[in-house]
Amino acid sequence: MNWTWFHKLGSPKWFYEISGRWLPWFAWAAGILITAGLVWGLAFAPPDYQQGNSFRIIYIHVPAAFLAQSCYVMLAVCGVVGLVWKMKLADVALQAAAPSAPG
Repeated sequence: MNWTWFHKLGSPKWFYEISGRWLPWFAWAAGILITAGLVWGLAFAPPDYQQGNSFRIIYIHVPAAFLAQSCYVMLAVCGVVGLVWKMKLADVALQAAAPSAPG
């Protein structure tokens, strides 16, 4: 199996070039999806028959908890990639993600 694409992705020069082109598109998509999720979860979701409107917090809390737990997975993956393949970009991502990990 040819792993050159993996090492090319780990090159800071190539990564910053590609991510600079994709960042505006991903930022717009993220903004639109977050807005749509908040509106649908908080405004259009029907109230629960027992809990009423307080049930809607589950539409915010569960995705936020899932994202918080996925920070630890990202830390582990970046740590393994940095230790095994010695990619500098994995170490950069590890340092950037560590302050956002809950705890």
